[in-house]
Amino acid sequence: MSRKPFLLIALPLAVLIAPPAWADEGEIQRILEAKGAAWEAGDGAAWARDYAEDAGVVNLVGTRLEDRSSNAQRHTDLLQGPFAGTSLSVDVQDITLLGDDTAFAEVMFRVSGIESMPTGLPDRGDGELHTRMSFLFERHDHQGWQIRFGQNTAVHP
Repeated sequence: MSRKPFLLIALPLAVLIAPPAWADEGEIQRILEAKGAAWEAGDGAAWARDYAEDAGVVNLVGTRLEDRSSNAQRHTDLLQGPFAGTSLSVDVQDITLLGDDTAFAEVMFRVSGIESMPTGLPDRGDGELHTRMSFLFERHDHQGWQIRFGQNTAVHP
């Protein structure tokens, strides 16, 4: 049997089955926007939920968190400590698909309602902290899109 009829059927079906790029960007957008809900709930585990188990994160003060568990614990400590009762706004600046299974995203975060700015962070005097966070995403068959690495940087006034 010739492969030509098979290819004439299979190739158009493959195009229909493959998710369009905007679907991937939409899923990544939802993951990033969920950070706001996790923050509002004071839930460090929910914050870290979309990170790969062994994902690294460099936080605002340059400390590297080595995995999802340490990320969740650090955010629980922050959300129950110096950032308790604060709000987080999430402004996704850019999502770039680097390949079929990798993407880069850049987000501006604004934490408001800070009563006393933690030492070492830029204090604008208005109870707000502005940061720019970069995320490297990987897509896996069973987990979907997950954050592989994140880098958070304070934006100085």
